[in-house]
Amino acid sequence: MVEIISKENASLYEDVLDDMFRMRYRVAVGQWGWRIPNIEIGYDKDDYDRADTVYFVCLDVTETHVVACGRLNPTIGPHLLRDVFSHHCQFQDVPIGPDIYELSRYVVDRDALTKDEAVAVRARIAAAFNLFCLESGIKYVSLLTYLSSYSRTLAQWPTRPLGPAIYYPQDKAAYIAALCEMLPEGVANIRRTYGLRDDEPHLSTRMEGSALPTARRLRAQIANESVAA
Repeated sequence: MVEIISKENASLYEDVLDDMFRMRYRVAVGQWGWRIPNIEIGYDKDDYDRADTVYFVCLDVTETHVVACGRLNPTIGPHLLRDVFSHHCQFQDVPIGPDIYELSRYVVDRDALTKDEAVAVRARIAAAFNLFCLESGIKYVSLLTYLSSYSRTLAQWPTRPLGPAIYYPQDKAAYIAALCEMLPEGVANIRRTYGLRDDEPHLSTRMEGSALPTARRLRAQIANESVAA
């Protein structure tokens, strides 16, 4: 299951989002060594976690802890590639348009998963991005990724680099910006490569009260009663 969280249902996911920000810090800062400006210690919520951000979240089997996540931001507004990493786009201008979204904070907590589980979760998140874009009229996704992960991106989607890879000594890693086309073939590639079933991943926004865990169902009932009053 991949949960989709947006401004329309974020109030039902406050606990999930809180755990997601903590997991992102634990992995991105603690394990990867990222230096992220303007965030709290232990909590990776930055300037690009916005009202118009769409989050994709995988929970563990208890549905209490986030084990993987990613976010999409519209490129017609503030986003990382335009505001922070535009120097990665040396082959063309930063791609911007109503049908182009930026993918960032694509994070999997490998310490919380076995190797096989981590691979499967990563595949489900990637397919979820693709499915959501197909359903939402988003034709392209821009991203900045590790050069070591770029071959995986090429295998999943029609992809072109936006500039050469750039090495960051402080991270001891190279990154490359790219533009990926979201096509039905991308979902098929991911399912075939990682052995997902034809109905995977199942996307849920949990807008139906009966599908909500108890805590979020109670919050939804309270919210509905307040509106009715």
